[in-house]
Amino acid sequence: MANPAFSTRYKLGDGRYAVDVTENKTLAAQDSGIVQNVIVASVVVTLPATATVGTFTVRDGGVRETNGPDGAVISAAIPTVDPASGDTVAGFDVEGTEADGKYLQNTGGNFGDEITIMNGATNGGVVVSSKGDWLREA
Repeated sequence: MANPAFSTRYKLGDGRYAVDVTENKTLAAQDSGIVQNVIVASVVVTLPATATVGTFTVRDGGVRETNGPDGAVISAAIPTVDPASGDTVAGFDVEGTEADGKYLQNTGGNFGDEITIMNGATNGGVVVSSKGDWLREA
């Protein structure tokens, strides 16, 4: 599945637009404002370079049961948010070193955990909000 931004978007229960992410994905300007709902285990979502201004939300949508009730979640997806190689994600005061190319990973393993990062700073993005446990790469 190609993970298009607009052709498959839908509204979450809280009214925000989302797309389901089923494979590694590099975000672009058109993904700003749309929740990237990761529904496959161990997916990496890469932020665009800092020249691409926008606000990007990555959510652990949980891995869906394929042979059970429609929509049933069997485990957390545990997504990773990776800045462009020359950028960092500032703020959040999480464990690990704030340095270029260091990813953030959802480690709590809870369906619904999410992180929102605003891009456009000179050295990388800035965490705007989060829910759940996120760990910075060592």
